[in-house]
Amino acid sequence: MKKIILSIEGMTCSACSNGLEKYLNKQNGVKQAVVNLVMANASIEYDEKILDVAKLEKFVEQAGFKSLGEFKEIKLESKNRKEKIKFIIFTVLAILLMYISMGHMINLPTIHFLDPHINTTNYMICLLLFTIAFIWYGFDILKNGYKNLIHKTPNMDTLVGIGVISSLLYSIYNMYMVFQGNHHQVMNLYFESSAIVIYFIKLGRYIDGISKDKTKEAINKLVKITPNSAIIKVDGIEKKVTLDEIKKGDIVIAKPGDKIAVDGEIVSRKSTFR
Repeated sequence: MKKIILSIEGMTCSACSNGLEKYLNKQNGVKQAVVNLVMANASIEYDEKILDVAKLEKFVEQAGFKSLGEFKEIKLESKNRKEKIKFIIFTVLAILLMYISMGHMINLPTIHFLDPHINTTNYMICLLLFTIAFIWYGFDILKNGYKNLIHKTPNMDTLVGIGVISSLLYSIYNMYMVFQGNHHQVMNLYFESSAIVIYFIKLGRYIDGISKDKTKEAINKLVKITPNSAIIKVDGIEKKVTLDEIKKGDIVIAKPGDKIAVDGEIVSRKSTFR
């Protein structure tokens, strides 16, 4: 049996990680697979006589995700300046969209040019253009949802995608009905629903990304203070091994000044201080 940790791209929620983990564990030759959402990796123990890394990566792809190769280090997903600016712009657009589409419902001052009762066409086209911009902004959500649906591993993105597209198509239909003379249908437009759902998903992921980075940073600091190797006693002989080679029941020797390699129970102790 061999063990490998693969970096995974495309996981956005616990349903993603659970779905991938179940899919991998069903495959012939995989003894055990554990998927970590926060670290975005999959630890897989497999039979090298049946499988290799290429086949494991193929399984990941079939489940609707992408393997980035062997996991080597913790990478922080800090948002760059361009992404932050884009998020701020769409925050402003979301506020404007809500004001235009729903401001008149709570007696806020309306923009004459975009008044749904006076300039219906301008109002509808404006909402449609706003929504198209948000569809572009959240296209990765829709693409991921569709991809997971095709691979029979639907997740939150699939649910969001179905809701957004349904609302968009229904609104386009009602827009068509308005052009046909049914002006009362202007109140049945839900373009802003599609846009705002995408915005809030993006907002949640933005906040989630910050939380994940803090967790990864803490883990990274913990990894740095952990030694890469340790000394174990085998048949009375000291042997230097990596941490992965240490098994339950092994006797680990920690000499004065050494870092403790693994958790365990002290069976014998002796030291000299100078």
